[in-house]
Amino acid sequence: MAAILPGSWSKLFDLWADSAIRRETTVDDYRKVFAAFAELVRGKEPESVSRVDVLGFRDFLTMRGQSPVTVSRKIGILKTLFGMARDYERLPANPADRIRVAHAARQKSRVAFSAEDLSRIFHSPIYTGDYRPASGGGDACYWLPLLALFTGARVEELAQLLVRDVRVAKGLGWYIDINDEAEHSHLKNAASRRRIPLHQTLIDCGFLDYAQSLREISGSCFLFPALKRNPRGKLGGYFSTFFSAYLRRRVRITDRRKVFHSFRHTFKDVCRRVGVDEAVHDALTGHTSPHAGRRYGNEHYPLEPLFAAMERFEVPGLDVSHLCVHPLHPSLPKPETPTISAYYGVVLAFCRIRESASSHPCLHARCHDGAAALFSITDNTLVAGTLPFAKQVLVHAWIEIHREELIASWENGRASGDYFRIDPLR
Repeated sequence: MAAILPGSWSKLFDLWADSAIRRETTVDDYRKVFAAFAELVRGKEPESVSRVDVLGFRDFLTMRGQSPVTVSRKIGILKTLFGMARDYERLPANPADRIRVAHAARQKSRVAFSAEDLSRIFHSPIYTGDYRPASGGGDACYWLPLLALFTGARVEELAQLLVRDVRVAKGLGWYIDINDEAEHSHLKNAASRRRIPLHQTLIDCGFLDYAQSLREISGSCFLFPALKRNPRGKLGGYFSTFFSAYLRRRVRITDRRKVFHSFRHTFKDVCRRVGVDEAVHDALTGHTSPHAGRRYGNEHYPLEPLFAAMERFEVPGLDVSHLCVHPLHPSLPKPETPTISAYYGVVLAFCRIRESASSHPCLHARCHDGAAALFSITDNTLVAGTLPFAKQVLVHAWIEIHREELIASWENGRASGDYFRIDPLR
């Protein structure tokens, strides 16, 4: 039920509410604060409100046990509303200007998960059995934590995804498209519109298989159709409540600063640890940047550096091999360089096969279905692993065409650490 405002207060509020397109939830929050203030100064008209009245509201909220952050937010709402009235010459001054709220030293409200936390989450009943409670949105309770860890996306961004938002970029691979194209979609800000490459772990765990099973029904259906909207219209609202309770009761993570949003903090921490450029991990997470230069150019950040960053993303100490349905060939060494080329669903990077005191360069080729193999550059032979026959033929052809460039890139990288990219097969 909407908060009731007296006549003159209602007109002042409507002046602000009608001045721009605003979310319904924002209007409701502002109305509640304005109504609470009007109730406290009952009998006064807006134009007779003084700075002392606002100070009294601040102290009243504090005495009621509200946190400094909450009190600051509510004083800020009054400042915005009264500021609008002053600009339209409905008030002579803004009585909420320069009202300060003392902030005691406090802990961060949200913190990242530790490696132990993640291990406990991904070895809990949801991931070791068939526990799919309706309160967790069925299959959503399995996929949303994995997606959040390996994309850094917000819960509502993931909850409102459609099957068609899982897309493929030719020559690069699969990604999810965070957008507000559908009528039901709402994003925090313009920077939230972005594309996030799918980490290989998600593919190995069968996420594409899951999406494909729904695609056969309809590309326009929700990726997590069992999620229900809460009274505020949020598809991720009930799930967030479920997940917090699940952390405390089933996983036994009792630190209340650790919630679903902690996956986002973990993603940012890992990006910094592995040396992903700030502009790139801001583009992956949809964070706005203070640097004006980043606001120029196309709406979307280029996909190539995003895919390259995701190749480097590796959560230290985390083992989810028990969840993999498309594991990489267990005997293959990992790539030792960033991606040097990608085409037709194959991603290639350098790695070495060590033999006594020497080593010779090989290409690590991986398909998006999880199949992987090593190819010798010097004689263009398959060293280990397997690829589908058609993909293997493509890799052999590409090596033959670019053998001299590959050797030059290998030698340059060994000397300088800079392995240059090579044109894909066209």
